[in-house]
Amino acid sequence: MIKIGIVEDDQFVREELVDILKSSSNLQPVIWTESAENFLKYCNQYPKFILLDIGLPGISGIEAIPKIKNKLPEAEIVILSSFKDNDHIFNALKAGASGYVLKASSLEHIEHTLLNLDKGVPALSPAIARRMINYFNQSKIEIKDINLTKKESEALGFLVNGLSYKLIAGEMNISINSVRYHVKNIYKKLHINSRPELQKLYMDGAIKLNGDILK
Repeated sequence: MIKIGIVEDDQFVREELVDILKSSSNLQPVIWTESAENFLKYCNQYPKFILLDIGLPGISGIEAIPKIKNKLPEAEIVILSSFKDNDHIFNALKAGASGYVLKASSLEHIEHTLLNLDKGVPALSPAIARRMINYFNQSKIEIKDINLTKKESEALGFLVNGLSYKLIAGEMNISINSVRYHVKNIYKKLHINSRPELQKLYMDGAIKLNGDILK
């Protein structure tokens, strides 16, 4: 039997999960609680998998992941949440979650996901998998398809390297307003809205710098 822990503050959802897992011939719920604090305090059954909500009273599910991993390093944590935005998904996975399943999933699907996880299959709801694929596809903007002017390319290099608008203006021998104009055009052509997004493109390898912009 695969031992399962459940951390879910909604009593109705928690009880439904316990009931469906108890009826499984392969899964056994050994601890279920409404908060991460209680889970950490009372967990002594060493579940193999933990279904963890994000929006919990006290510390959030994402904040709880490293704490749980510290106490139960062999356990695998699967987020069970209604949140499906990129920030929650990637923050949870970066924190150490082994999977991300939406609460809108059927109880049978959750059971099936846990059984598959035991076989090494990633625990991702189809909607989450699609979102992740779309996210990475959108991040890989081909610079050759972006018609940057020479000035925009020069400003882009300074932006990625963290220079302020004032310093960029000095390096390029133009006014700060001209810098703002070039930056606005860069963001528009790259379909982004901020410097962090630009730097992420650079970190993802979509932008390569060698003095100027290169493919």
